[in-house]
Amino acid sequence: MRTMILDTSTNLLYICFIEDNKIIYEIKTIGLNNHSDHLLKLIEEGLSKNNLQVKDFDKIILGKGPGAYTGLRVSMAVAKMFAWTLNIPLYIISSLDLLTSGYKENGKYVISFKAKKGFIYHKAFVIENEVKQNITNEMFVEEEYINNYDNESIIINNDLYNIDSLNIKENEIELVTNIHALEPNYLREC
Repeated sequence: MRTMILDTSTNLLYICFIEDNKIIYEIKTIGLNNHSDHLLKLIEEGLSKNNLQVKDFDKIILGKGPGAYTGLRVSMAVAKMFAWTLNIPLYIISSLDLLTSGYKENGKYVISFKAKKGFIYHKAFVIENEVKQNITNEMFVEEEYINNYDNESIIINNDLYNIDSLNIKENEIELVTNIHALEPNYLREC
């Protein structure tokens, strides 16, 4: 079983290939509004290093946002193209869940990253005995909202993303049944 995971919702470009529950290729690189310049090149690099083709994957998991408009469009276009042309099942995951999938210790976690004009994308959750439960849904709120949390909360921002693709839970991903209708989760009203 091979899985490809893509996310370009933030300044972090993330690509991961998993084969039989083992990571065989993983890239985490910071971009400056240039994910479109690098995404396909880095996928091709991973395919070449592992002597694979896209058609060799059984599943694609895509970070659907929330996040930057252009960033979300880049990975979504690529994932939809791969899934549709090669008939590979496409799954989506909240980018906030993906970016925090490596956190496993008991505690209260708050992820927030900058949107625009004094706003952040935000979600809070708690982990108890390896079970993750949401405290809030994903939100697009003013930056000051983060001050609502106590000092015991672990604040996760761009410097503290912790991705563990092997720790993605089945209840965090959703099969896309209509690829053509799939839209990024921009979260905010346009």
